[in-house]
Amino acid sequence: MSLREKLKSFFQGQSLSRNIRIKFVILNAILMLVIFYVVLNKIAYDWTGTMYAEGTGFRLDIGLGGVEAFWGLDNLIPFVPAMEIFYEYIFYPFVIVTMCFFAFVESKKGVALGWSLVLINLVAVLIYIVFPVSTYWWRDAITHSYVVGTDFWTDQIVKIFNNDPSFNCFPSLHAAVSTICFYAFYRYARITPGKGAKIMAGLSLVFATGIILSTMFVKQHYIADEISGIVLAWIVGKLFFDHFWRSIIPSPRREQ
Repeated sequence: MSLREKLKSFFQGQSLSRNIRIKFVILNAILMLVIFYVVLNKIAYDWTGTMYAEGTGFRLDIGLGGVEAFWGLDNLIPFVPAMEIFYEYIFYPFVIVTMCFFAFVESKKGVALGWSLVLINLVAVLIYIVFPVSTYWWRDAITHSYVVGTDFWTDQIVKIFNNDPSFNCFPSLHAAVSTICFYAFYRYARITPGKGAKIMAGLSLVFATGIILSTMFVKQHYIADEISGIVLAWIVGKLFFDHFWRSIIPSPRREQ
């Protein structure tokens, strides 16, 4: 069934029996909304961001002995305030649309995404507690040279700097969550006929790439943060999608 047919079937209430759909929707809501967003993101994530004093923590642009890490690439990346478009204005709608699609339209398959989001955030929070990475030094340099009303995007970034702690960097949840959203559509496109699913996977790749790059251009993350976030999401995603989708997607041998 193509993506268009599945959407039509969903809105006409013909895809899964009502009771089965309700069970999966409730499970997805618990995983994505209650555990991932409320418990791990709004409570645990916010708490870990305030555990350490600003100006402390690890900086990953400088390695052992004061040598610049990643060949100094972190400090060669310019501050581009307009990348706030991807960092905030595309990131949140992208994640919300992905969660809604897999929570409601493909609710049975969405369980894999729900568990992936939970484990990704849980692992990240545990790392934030024992390995507090901070971008305080970049923020301090930018805010000290900032003039109110410089431009719209700089104003937006400085507001984030003022309201959001500089910790919770490694791994980057922007990178991890964007990657798992792309991964979900990528796996979905592999099993769904038609162009619709492939277009969604392609768009999600563009969005995820832009979001990951934006975190470095707005000086919220180091290169190592992004690499660790991508790797974490890909490993967790493969683990859960292979496990949960194996029972609902026929293997090539069965299809023959």
